[in-house]
Parts: sequence; C-alpha cells; structure tokens
Amino acid sequence: MSAAEINQELSKLTADERAAIRQRLSELEEQGEVQFLNDSAIATFQDLDKREAKADGQARHLRLKKFFSAWDASHSVTVGEKPSRQRTYADNSRLR
Repeated sequence: MSAAEINQELSKLTADERAAIRQRLSELEEQGEVQFLNDSAIATFQDLDKREAKADGQARHLRLKKFFSAWDASHSVTVGEKPSRQRTYADNSRLR
C-alpha cells in the first residue's frame, strides 16, 4: 500500500482509530530511537573497552620496564669487572 493510499484511507477512519494509529506510529518511532541509543551505547562501550585494554597494556609495559631497569641496575657487571664478593678465591689461603 502506498503512502497516498494510506492518506486517502485515513480520512475515512474514526477519531479512535486515528488515535490508535498515532499511538502505533509513536511506538515505532520510540523503537527506532531506542535502537539508535542502544547502538550508540554499544559503540561507546566497545570504544571504552579498547581504550582500557590499551591503557592496561601500556601500564604493564611500564611496570616491566621499571622492573627490568631495577634488575639491570642491581645485577649488571661490566666487561672486565670482577663480581664483588665477600670472599674470593684469591683471599682464600687454602685455594692458593
């Protein structure tokens, strides 16, 4: 049925029938608005999830970087340097 045919038939309806049609049209518009809001909310939450995942990844990277920086500072030995020990073989008279 075309829009022109519907418009012609509307004039033949009673006030109650037109009110029922207005109500149904209003419901259809609300459904469209609700669907739009639902789609917008889903897109927003997905974007938020991506941002949180990225932030978590960056935070994890920084924690690991800090950990390994501290590890390297406390465990590194330069080439040619003797490791520092309380007692070395040179100081042990039994091993000379």
